[in-house]
Amino acid sequence: WQVVGVFRLTSLNNDPLAYAIFEFISDATHMHNEAASYRIVTESHDPASQNALAEHIDTYLNDRNFAVGIVQTGARQQSLAKQGIDVLILFLLIMAMLTASVGSIGLAGTMSINVLERTREIGVMRTIGAVDRVIMQSVIIEGLVISVMTWGLAIGASFPLSYLLLGIIGTAISGSDIALRFTPLGMLYWLGIVIVLSVLASLVPARNAARLTINEVLAYE
Repeated sequence: WQVVGVFRLTSLNNDPLAYAIFEFISDATHMHNEAASYRIVTESHDPASQNALAEHIDTYLNDRNFAVGIVQTGARQQSLAKQGIDVLILFLLIMAMLTASVGSIGLAGTMSINVLERTREIGVMRTIGAVDRVIMQSVIIEGLVISVMTWGLAIGASFPLSYLLLGIIGTAISGSDIALRFTPLGMLYWLGIVIVLSVLASLVPARNAARLTINEVLAYE
């Protein structure tokens, strides 16, 4: 045997695999000009057509006493291959949502402190005719500005951190690097989530600021 490379395949049972040229395998298994698996390319690639053809092939071969191990569609194979990665993606997504929720709670606390520090400013705005909507709008806009700034910083930090994390995960799972791809649509989705969370986190402090009366804010020390 002349080893020309090593390929690590992640599977549930971790069975070792070895690859060799077709002629050697044919001689070792006494299956000259034969094969143990066959692939069929169909004109229609939708899952429904593939499933129907797979059932037809399975029935056709079994009726003619062929020893069929399994008939599996390409979509099914892809689904099985993605299951492990999907679990990892779901876990990371849950962690990201928890982090965003904790960040929104921190933003709510920060905005509450800002409202207290701006009590006299709110009183001046009240004396010149600012209504509740204007007071709430100023607090919410401030929260949005802070959230968008942190979103931009997070996008910048996500590139090196993602490369580092994916390198660790790829080495642990497959023993090789995994290609990393950023999608602008995903960044826009997170911007929308950040905006919604920031508005929700700023509502209570904004409402508390709008409830302050002129007498209360002018007497505040």
